Amino acid sequence: MVKCTGAEWKAFYSNNEYWPEGYWHDDVLVSINGQESDDFLDADVDTVADDAVIRIEAGHVFEEDGEPVRSLEAHFKKWKKEATTVMLVVQVDRKKADDVKAAIKAAGGKIVK
Repeated sequence: MVKCTGAEWKAFYSNNEYWPEGYWHDDVLVSINGQESDDFLDADVDTVADDAVIRIEAGHVFEEDGEPVRSLEAHFKKWKKEATTVMLVVQVDRKKADDVKAAIKAAGGKIVK
């Protein structure tokens, strides 16, 4: 089982290097904020909140010809290990928000939302 944020899940799922044309998944079981789903659809990805807790319980990734690539969990772990950036979901007192944003930008970070 792999645990990640909604922001990480959306970045992984939209990465064309890991989901090239013809790749697909099957037997997927994920939970979003504790709600299990075995009928996960591509369309659901955009509706996931950035701070949601995603658990990848099961699933397999396949190439167009039906050849297995790896488990969905291993596919995610490979993506995360090779990523050159880290996504953070931050909660801060409203009065300090501008300070935190400035610190992130000063460190070379990007505020996505």
